[in-house]
Amino acid sequence: AREGAAHAVDLPARPAPRTRRAEILAAAVPLFARHGFAKVTNGQIAEAVGLVPSALYRHYPTKMDVLVAACLQAAELLTQAVGRSLDGATGPREALNALAATYVAYSFEYTELTSVAEAEVAGLPDGLRQPLVLAQREHIAVWEEQLLLARPELNPRQARVLVHAGFGVVVEAGRRLHWRDTPAHRDEVTALVVGALGLTAP
Repeated sequence: AREGAAHAVDLPARPAPRTRRAEILAAAVPLFARHGFAKVTNGQIAEAVGLVPSALYRHYPTKMDVLVAACLQAAELLTQAVGRSLDGATGPREALNALAATYVAYSFEYTELTSVAEAEVAGLPDGLRQPLVLAQREHIAVWEEQLLLARPELNPRQARVLVHAGFGVVVEAGRRLHWRDTPAHRDEVTALVVGALGLTAP
C-alpha cells in the first residue's frame, strides 16, 4: 500500500491522443514548454506529428488556438483533481492537506502542461483569457474558504496571501528539485505547502 498524503492523490488521467487534433496538442505542449510559445513555429509542431504545416490548419486555425487548448486542458485537469481531492474530506484541515497534496501531484505529473499554461495565459487575448482567469479564481476560492475555516483568526486578504504563498512554494521547490517526480519529493513539497498555510502536516 502506498503511504503518505501525496501518494494517495487520485489524479485524472490526461486524455489519450486518439484524434489528430489531440495528437497535435500533445506534441505542441512539450515544444512550448521547452522553447516558449513565441519561438515555436507551426512547422515544428507539424513535423512533430508527421504533418505538413498546411495540414495543421484543418485542426487548429492558428498557433494561438493550440495554446488555448493547452490552457483549457490544464484548467480542466486541475478542476477534476480538486473535485476528487475533496471527496470524503471531513474538515477544513483535512481538505487543505488534500488540496496541497493534489496540487503538488498535479504540478509534478503535468509539469510541461502547467508551465505552459502559467507562463502563457497572460498573453492570450482578453476573450480567450477570461474563462481561464475565472477557473483560476474559483480554484483559489476553494483554498481560501477552507483556510478561513481552519484558521478563523485570518481575514480574507491574509488567507489569499497565504494561498498564493503556498502555490509559490510548489513552483520554487519544484524548480529546485528539477521537477524530478518521486514520492519523497511530492511528500516534501506537500509538507512545505501546508507549512506555508500556517498548518501542521498530519
